[in-house]
Amino acid sequence: MTTWAMRRPVVSEESELPRSPIKTDSDGENSKWSAWIDELLTIRQLEDDWDGQGAPAPVTDVVDSSLILALLMRREGIAAPNLVTQGPSGRVHFDWLPGDGKYVELQVSAPNQAFVYIHTPGLPLRQYALGDNRS
Repeated sequence: MTTWAMRRPVVSEESELPRSPIKTDSDGENSKWSAWIDELLTIRQLEDDWDGQGAPAPVTDVVDSSLILALLMRREGIAAPNLVTQGPSGRVHFDWLPGDGKYVELQVSAPNQAFVYIHTPGLPLRQYALGDNRS
């Protein structure tokens, strides 16, 4: 069985997910993460046609996996994202705007399956699977 909750960190030190500039036990960073975790709990309760355009209700296993991943990222010192949202295709998106026009997006598309996309001005899009090739 594949799961985020492994003995090793989910996010490697080489990851391009923005790191918190402060300790993760600070009130400010914890408050931001707590708000996004609350948002994921709200997303979990959405029903069919939640967007008024016929989008299906979120897949509970994907949202639950996103919740676990959010808790692990907070524990591992990843900065709270600028946005967490439900996509119309059933994915959960975490978005960061770390500066200089850079945009980092993490998409949870299935239970325990996520892809990170790094958009940097003037460079080709880079992507990788979270936790890919790790032992």
